[in-house]
Amino acid sequence: MSIKDESATWVETLMRDFQDRLTCGLYEAIYDLERPAVERLMQAQARTCVAAFLDISGLRVPMELDEFLRVICSVAPSQIDIECNGRVIEWIERHEGQCICPFVRRGVVRLDPKLCLCGAHWVQVLFEVAAGTLVRVETVSTVADGAQDCHFRITLLGPVSR
Repeated sequence: MSIKDESATWVETLMRDFQDRLTCGLYEAIYDLERPAVERLMQAQARTCVAAFLDISGLRVPMELDEFLRVICSVAPSQIDIECNGRVIEWIERHEGQCICPFVRRGVVRLDPKLCLCGAHWVQVLFEVAAGTLVRVETVSTVADGAQDCHFRITLLGPVSR
């Protein structure tokens, strides 16, 4: 590796460390906020995360709900078990006690139950964007609360009006 390459790598590492420290500080402040403010922030974060996921996964959107439920199980960042009961879907992400958030996995932010609001909004936004379906998402259990997996109960509300 040349000195120029080593220098570029050093600068990239320095910038990543700086970004990680800023992100950590922001999340610590977010965790101190009251629920309505955290909800707004996590919804915005989820929209950004879903957009990034769709870019990375190459998932073709929008698609019909049935197709989405079939396809998401093979492209999601973790194994998802889906059980449909009429207008209610039990959505269980198999995490084996590990949070799926890249910030938590890299040790940038600590795991806090408030972070799971992002997960619930992620599922909601994913349904809206990928399946064109409005949903209400209830968090049943998460890794942050000590569960092995993240379980969301999704109620289908109807098509997104475009």
